[in-house]
Amino acid sequence: MNIKTYFLVLLCFFVSFTSRCLLAQTNQVIEIGNRRELFIDDHLVGEMKNVQLLVHQPIREEIAVNCNKPWEGNGCGYYTVLHDRQEAVYRMYYHAWQIPTGIEPGGPLTIGYFESQDGIHWDRPNLGLCEFQGSKDNNIILDKLGDGGRCHDFSPFIDSNPAAKPEGRYKAIGAGFENQKGIWVYQSPDGIHWTPMAPGPVFDKGAFDTQNISFWSETEKKYVMYYRVFSKGGFSGTRLINRAVSDDFLHWTDEGTIAFPEGEGPRPLAQFYVNQVKPYERAPHLYIGFPARYVDHGLTASTPLLPEWKLREKRMTVTPRYGTAITDSIYITSRDGRNFRQSNDVFLPPGLRTKHNWSYGDNYIAWHVVETKSVKDDAPRELSLYATESYFTGRQSRLRRYSLRVDGFASMHAKLKQGEFTTKPIRFSGKELSLNVATSAAGLVQVEILSPDGTPISGYTLADCDIIYGDSLDRRVSWKGNRSVEALAGRPVVLRMVVREADVYSLKFED
Repeated sequence: MNIKTYFLVLLCFFVSFTSRCLLAQTNQVIEIGNRRELFIDDHLVGEMKNVQLLVHQPIREEIAVNCNKPWEGNGCGYYTVLHDRQEAVYRMYYHAWQIPTGIEPGGPLTIGYFESQDGIHWDRPNLGLCEFQGSKDNNIILDKLGDGGRCHDFSPFIDSNPAAKPEGRYKAIGAGFENQKGIWVYQSPDGIHWTPMAPGPVFDKGAFDTQNISFWSETEKKYVMYYRVFSKGGFSGTRLINRAVSDDFLHWTDEGTIAFPEGEGPRPLAQFYVNQVKPYERAPHLYIGFPARYVDHGLTASTPLLPEWKLREKRMTVTPRYGTAITDSIYITSRDGRNFRQSNDVFLPPGLRTKHNWSYGDNYIAWHVVETKSVKDDAPRELSLYATESYFTGRQSRLRRYSLRVDGFASMHAKLKQGEFTTKPIRFSGKELSLNVATSAAGLVQVEILSPDGTPISGYTLADCDIIYGDSLDRRVSWKGNRSVEALAGRPVVLRMVVREADVYSLKFED
């Protein structure tokens, strides 16, 4: 065999091997069982024609809370919002702080608490727990850590770990500064009265100068923590997000910086500030986060055209970035908690040019979304998000509510020109296929079920599928009136969806 023939044989072998690998990858079956799958990434998507994965921005609603008490101030932030279904109450936690601006002096940093019956109207209860200026008539739940160090942030969660004890039904991490630097861990039976689980910090390998969060992962069967580090250590370099895990909430193992695909993720110009990562309640195998993008263009021709220029000039006497930096929020997603995908569009932009939303610290989304009743006529329940406003403005700050369709972070979207997409091969369990879907009056969705080789399955062809139009969080698909897909459960199939002026947000095979 001469050298030319040898390389030709080698090339043929390589092409054949590569083709087999690609075919195996294409035909790899994704086990979804009866879990809900959101179209927030391309994990399930096979081929697309005249459709796109579209990011949906939340809708601006009313002001949820005004932080205008003497112990609060212009720097209230790092909010956590929880819905305790067992107690039928929504709880909100935040750090209350007056940041020095060059006009107003700085103030103490404490952790405050609001409460609501519906997630829309909020009350500031007088808890009588901590003293401020000689009075306990306030909503402060925590004013110091250990021997008196400041509690920089405090992020509670309801512990769904089956082994959690009643006194630890609520847990939280809080970052201490000064002589108490590091991550402290707390527990509470009721979400209001908190006690430390250790006499000092349990984890100190980070910068922690942001909202650090933790939760019990039903998927991983571990406690997970996301926290702030810098690329060069200490407070030097680019802001990054690290992850650690624990079996008992006391002893933590650092797993390093979370990863993003090439070309995505934080950059020196747009760094991630908060991370706000948490399992999505309706699909807990999906982690969704809302990082705030911290952007500092420096002093440019556009800077004096931003709102409140005179105030910005005053703030710049404290530090230049207080006048030049601005922030908005995106969303990130992960299926393993370590590797994240960044959305291809901004999720919460600064929006209207007002004095309340174009400063560094505005548009930080609270940790995390909660489901609430809609205030719009007889509309179905929706997701509520909450984002900061009026950061650095005057002597107070506030939090605005935003609404979003349930599962509505993104969708497979088609315009008037008809499009279609297929899923990768999947294996499901369940009896009926449910879609979260919305169309225009002229829009439609139809679903065909195929074998992995692309052959339509008899009884589930496109011609058999009853046309879907309207707007529903739970629209059952039918083929000539038959909604049952039970005969296909457990075998590999491919879904083909034909769409026109429509959004498909999620799917689930229901029992």
